[in-house]
Amino acid sequence: MIDRFDRVTEPQRECLRLVLTRRNSKEIALALGISPHTVDKRLERAIAAIGATSRFDAARMLGEYEGAPPAPAPAAYEPFVYQSPDIVPPAQSDMIGVSEGLALRGGSRGAIAAWLPIRSKGGRNNTLSPWQRLAWIGMIPVALAIAVGMLGFGLSVAGKLLQLLTSVMS
Repeated sequence: MIDRFDRVTEPQRECLRLVLTRRNSKEIALALGISPHTVDKRLERAIAAIGATSRFDAARMLGEYEGAPPAPAPAAYEPFVYQSPDIVPPAQSDMIGVSEGLALRGGSRGAIAAWLPIRSKGGRNNTLSPWQRLAWIGMIPVALAIAVGMLGFGLSVAGKLLQLLTSVMS
């Protein structure tokens, strides 16, 4: 058992020691000033030299060999690095329903934006419910028809005023 740990180089041991402190490849790379790819290669070679099944198993075995105390269990899961902004932590607010969504968007300014079919600043997508989306699908053609009608009425009034002015001027 001793000879397999002799095949592990000191840079590989450094990486395994940091794995024992529950760090990932990016954190280990940052601590050692190397690339995450280099960390992964060092760990792969160390796992093969020790004959372990995973990086954590290899780190545990090296820790036992070197007499290091076992690493404490993590208190809670860490959040995802690229966690969706739509996922709200459960104990963050005591508000419910739409009020919670409005509060997260910034109060009264957010209240107006909550009903518009646009995404919030920094958001990946809009937060309209299916019923709000259907309402907008119905409101957009109606608003377009009203706008076209108002434009036509305005142009006809402008034409009649122009005729009236030309008849008065002549």
